[in-house]
Amino acid sequence: MEAFAKDALLLPQWVQLWINVLGTLPLLIVIVLLLGKETRKDALVVFILTVGAYGSVLGLHAWLGMVRLLGVGHVIFWTPLLFYLVQRLRNDPPARILSRSAMFLLTAVIAVALVFDYYDVLRWILGERGAIV
Repeated sequence: MEAFAKDALLLPQWVQLWINVLGTLPLLIVIVLLLGKETRKDALVVFILTVGAYGSVLGLHAWLGMVRLLGVGHVIFWTPLLFYLVQRLRNDPPARILSRSAMFLLTAVIAVALVFDYYDVLRWILGERGAIV
């Protein structure tokens, strides 16, 4: 994790900010979802898939360095999370405004993150395999 943090400091400042958002927001939303009895299962789903995404990104970084393929960790774990959250909000939204707002915010952030991640993974597949720092 220390090596990832050092490499992240070499990225543009807006990317550093984005990494900080992605590193903290999902876990803060897990806490919010744990507060409501009806959203505890949602908190568990978000937690498990987010830990999987974090672990895979850190593992890939340890193996390959700061390359565009790191986004595949988010693609694998957050694509199903995005579908889960959209379906949950569409079919059975939480009654509490705080829980519903937190789920909506997380859905929006993950959707934006996945646009970047799919784009980076596609660029890696098409041959951009060098380090990005």
